[in-house]
Amino acid sequence: MSGPTSVTSLTTAARASRYTNPVAYRDGVERTNPDPFVLRFRGRYWCYSSDAAGVNVSVSSDLVTWEFLGHALQVDGRSDYWAPCVIYVSGTFWMYFSNRPAGSEDPHEEVLQVATSDHPEGPFTMRRALFDTFSIDPHVVRDPDTGEYVMFYSTNDVTGLSSDNAGTSIVVDRMVAMDRLLGQPRPVVVPTLDEEIFQRNRFGDGRDWYTVEGATFITHGDTAFLTYSGNAYVGEDYFIGYARAALSGPVADLSWRKFPEDFGYAPLVRRNAVVEGTGHNCVVRAPNLVDDWIVYHGRDVAQPLDPAVEQRVMRIDHLFHDGNRLTTDAPTWQPQQTPAAANLFEDFADERLTDAWTVICGEITIGDHELRTASSAPALLLHEATFRHVTAEVYLRAEISDAGAQVGLVPIYHHKGNYTALLLDAATSTVQAVAVRNSIATTLATATLRDLDLKAWHLLQVQRTFDLLEVWVDGAFALSVRTGDDRAARLGLSAVSPRAAFSALTATDHLDLSGPRLGYLPRVFSADRQVRLTDRGLGTPFRRPVRLTSEGLEPGVVLTHEIEFVAPYGRVSLTPVQIDPGTFLRLELDASSYRVVCRSNGTEEFCGQGSVERHSSVRTQATGDGLAVRVGGHTYQIPISVRVAFSQSVELTGAILRSFVTTSLAEHPRGVQRRKEIDESDQ
Repeated sequence: MSGPTSVTSLTTAARASRYTNPVAYRDGVERTNPDPFVLRFRGRYWCYSSDAAGVNVSVSSDLVTWEFLGHALQVDGRSDYWAPCVIYVSGTFWMYFSNRPAGSEDPHEEVLQVATSDHPEGPFTMRRALFDTFSIDPHVVRDPDTGEYVMFYSTNDVTGLSSDNAGTSIVVDRMVAMDRLLGQPRPVVVPTLDEEIFQRNRFGDGRDWYTVEGATFITHGDTAFLTYSGNAYVGEDYFIGYARAALSGPVADLSWRKFPEDFGYAPLVRRNAVVEGTGHNCVVRAPNLVDDWIVYHGRDVAQPLDPAVEQRVMRIDHLFHDGNRLTTDAPTWQPQQTPAAANLFEDFADERLTDAWTVICGEITIGDHELRTASSAPALLLHEATFRHVTAEVYLRAEISDAGAQVGLVPIYHHKGNYTALLLDAATSTVQAVAVRNSIATTLATATLRDLDLKAWHLLQVQRTFDLLEVWVDGAFALSVRTGDDRAARLGLSAVSPRAAFSALTATDHLDLSGPRLGYLPRVFSADRQVRLTDRGLGTPFRRPVRLTSEGLEPGVVLTHEIEFVAPYGRVSLTPVQIDPGTFLRLELDASSYRVVCRSNGTEEFCGQGSVERHSSVRTQATGDGLAVRVGGHTYQIPISVRVAFSQSVELTGAILRSFVTTSLAEHPRGVQRRKEIDESDQ
């Protein structure tokens, strides 16, 4: 037993699939990748990074091993391409970056530009400059609720003339088109910390110059996070910090505050004894569609610093959500578990479908990492895996005929007379949830989509929680509907179009009981006395404890319990894994501390202790080769093998369970059942 450590899994498969920072390239060459930005598109990861001669581009299938493709963009008469950001919108890749006139040594001549391409690898073609004054580090995101696009970027305009905190700040502005901003920038993160000082007494008048740049926007639960870099790569205090905002309106209007507060220094990532120059990050989802990973640059401390030579290399590390905080073990330099794979990933790379697929109707062909329907007759095909709760996505497109086109995902399929489909409809520019019951089709819900062009690739995402379906199209929320069907079911693809295509079908057995899904907690937990479930969670503010229990959990799963203490006497006794009365893992927590113990073979052993916040999370990974529990920013490895179903319990006093999340590991597909034959009624 050991702890704390940064390794988060002990499975046999995990031991065979580790990586060590910096990330590797297939040709064995160590390449520099300053300011890495990673785009996930059709199941692959595309990294764009800074370079004096152009924008670098590399590609990976797993975030760990990369292939360098050269420059995605070069413009005659320009140099020093900084901090690119690339997004995909309806068939076009939009690249935002800064550069300056060739031969210029003045970084203040960097201005933001925009270029486009039909392909993620480029080549990109210049469209226009967005500004004519210093502007850098763009980050363009789509508001998941409103669908509008906004840009975070850095400029000197906000505090550049201040007598107290002169320097570079981060602002946000709405985009009226993909190559134009509204022109009403609003400051969101400004200099406040000594550690953000890039140069002291820069102007000889006593004013220090601060640098706050490199914004990245993510959300988790009811909180938005904006990571940023402070200081400069060559400075000893260079770090990644973050600000938080309550998700209370449009992204462009959120009110931000640095963590832990505007004048408090608590870096998310900073140098250690082995790695320095850690900064300018992005955040991307792992292949399992669930876990967040931070991608950043850094430099080996043992390598002499040479400002005239590019030394920043790309690094990745797991980013954890701990209550309403972020934590990570970055920068790591020892072997780490690779980003988690999905339970189901089909990139249609072979010339024919595998035996896991059944074509119910229609004609199909496969090529160029996509599955295509070959006629105007309806097509329906199913995978053998079944899910009761799942997060899934697929890229799809279709040719449009005078009869229209429909193409989509089937998240619930029992037989041809009983299933639910999510369909993009070209004629009405909508996404529809259609239920077929006893061979009678009914539209359960419809949402209108903006600028739907089915000739281009679109991303359809669904989260199924028992009978609840939540649907996103191209990253924007579309609809939520209850189907009345909470049984385990197969996953499939459906099309009514002359030619439809599907790519990168991905699915992970994932149950997220938070926010609007808290109402499903009684399907997982039982209480030892009557207790009221509220929109904040399940528990009690009083001294009389309530005990929640759950049985029948399968090994090969990650469990996350989010806890909030609501009274000064609050206490929680959490047993995330109990195999039998003599074999368990237990954590005792209060509003400021935790203690971890385990019992096996008749012996109880102390595993570790530390501090926690009033609002915290406990993440437990249970596999046949052992347990790994993360609490208070530390991971403890417990040599208790979990090879049979187990139970869990949580006793709350003056505390509530804010959320409960389970995620299946790819090498142990909990709940992903496989059927070798389809029902006769499917024929």
